[in-house]
Amino acid sequence: MMYFLKQIGFLGIMLLSVFGYSQSKAKSYIIEGNEYYQKGKFDNAEVAYKKAAMEDPTSVKANYNLGNALFQQKRYKESIAHYKRSVEVSKTNNDKHLAYHNLGNAFMQEKDYQNAVDNYKQALRNDPKDDATRYNYALAKKMLEKEREKQKDQNNKDNKDQNKQDQNNQQKQQQQQNKQNQQNQNNQKQNQNQSQQQQSDQQKQQNQGGNPKAGGENGNNKGQGNNQSPEIKQGNNGDGKEQDNAKNNLGDGLLKALQNQEAKTQRKIIQQKAEKQRTTTSKDW
Repeated sequence: MMYFLKQIGFLGIMLLSVFGYSQSKAKSYIIEGNEYYQKGKFDNAEVAYKKAAMEDPTSVKANYNLGNALFQQKRYKESIAHYKRSVEVSKTNNDKHLAYHNLGNAFMQEKDYQNAVDNYKQALRNDPKDDATRYNYALAKKMLEKEREKQKDQNNKDNKDQNKQDQNNQQKQQQQQNKQNQQNQNNQKQNQNQSQQQQSDQQKQQNQGGNPKAGGENGNNKGQGNNQSPEIKQGNNGDGKEQDNAKNNLGDGLLKALQNQEAKTQRKIIQQKAEKQRTTTSKDW
C-alpha cells in the first residue's frame, strides 16, 4: 500500500547556507539531519533533528523532519507526537497541510483508519487541490468502511456465539433441573413407600394383639391371636368335638348355678315361714 510522504525543509535550509546567513545551532543540526536523511541514514538523522528540536522547540522543520525520520524507521506512534507538535507551531497553511498529511499516513500504518480520515480531511482543508492527499483520504475512507463491516460481522458472530452459549447453558440448567426434579420425585416416592410400610407394620401389630379367631373351614387353618381364652381350642380333625364339649360344660355350669340359686331362695322362704309361725304361737300363749 502506497502512501505519499511529504518532505519539507531541505531546499530552504540549503538556500540559507548558500547565502551565508549566520545560523543557530538548531539550523545547523537540521542541515546535518537532512544530509543523513538523504543518504537513508534515518537513525543518524533522528539524532540530529532531536538536537535541533531541543535547541528550538518551536521549530516547525525540526519537529516535522524528526517525525519523518521516525516514520521511515516504522516507529509510527513516536512520529505522530512530532507531527502533532509541528501542527501546533505551524503558522502557514502549507506547513499545516504537510503535517496533517503525514499524520494521516502514520495513522494508516497503525490501522487507525478513523484518525487517518480525520487528519487527511484537515490536510485538504489547508490545501484542497493536493492530489496525493485526496487519494490517501479516499483510501482511508474505504479502509474504514471495510473495518466497520468487519466489526459488524464480528459482532453478529459474537452475538450468535453468545446466544448459542446461552442456549447451551439453559439446556444444561434445564437438564440439571429435570434431574433434580426426578430425584425429588424418587425421594418422595421412597418416603411414601416407607410410610405405607410403617402403617402396614402397625396394622399387623394391632391385628396380632386382638381377639383370637376361630379355625378355618374344616379346621385346617389355624386361628390368629394370643389364645387369651385358653378354654377355647381348635378341633384336631375339623369335627369340632372339643368345641362342642366346651359349650356343654359351659351350659352345665350355668344350670348348676341356677339350681343353687333356686335352692337358696327356697330355704330362705321356708325360714321366713317358720319364724312367722313361731311368732304366732308365742302370741297364743
